[in-house]
Amino acid sequence: MKKITVIGSICLVFLFSSDRAWGKNSCISCHQEQTQSKRLEHNYADWKKSIHASKGIGCDACHGGHSDTFNPVNAHEGVLSSRDKNSPIYFQNIPKTCGQCHVEELKEFQKSVHYKLLEDSGKGPNCLTCHGSMATTILAHSQLDQTCSLCHGKPIQAAKALSLIQSIKNSLDVLQKKKGQYENKEKITEFWARYREIQKKWHSFDIAALTNKSKELLKEIKEFEKKCK
Repeated sequence: MKKITVIGSICLVFLFSSDRAWGKNSCISCHQEQTQSKRLEHNYADWKKSIHASKGIGCDACHGGHSDTFNPVNAHEGVLSSRDKNSPIYFQNIPKTCGQCHVEELKEFQKSVHYKLLEDSGKGPNCLTCHGSMATTILAHSQLDQTCSLCHGKPIQAAKALSLIQSIKNSLDVLQKKKGQYENKEKITEFWARYREIQKKWHSFDIAALTNKSKELLKEIKEFEKKCK
């Protein structure tokens, strides 16, 4: 009985992750055919190549509406314009909407000056400023100039901090490939956990604290590599 349950679960996961599973989602089925509208066609194309699409997150998760009906009126019930303050995709509501899934990132962002500015005046950045909406990108340190400089001067310190975080990731990727060669595999797992914590804390934009934590972790990784050679 257990074997049947496990096999059934695997099949469900496979079906959900396949393109055919989206055939039951009216948002996807209809919007992918909207070739007459450049905006809708572009939005669908961006979503299709995003991590949200690969994880099974459809339009209704952020926009609302009903993806289980192909009646256009019923499907769009509750969907509000992004200019409507009650919309989950209204500029000031974006962090709360994204935070439904990205809980820890939201907690860190709420500690930031960016969040306070967004809440007080509506002029601060939100998640889309850095990550986009449909394409869901992650900025590299070389891209900070064009994003941060919209409000700040040249983000030298932030770029350095992000570069350090990327160096940690690169070093851990090398360690991971050689993990079988090391006796203390638990240490590598610990390094990964600390790296992910730094990633989350990036959203607080406490650049000085992030830089210190990143330098400390990178130093420990390098020392670990030397001991194991």
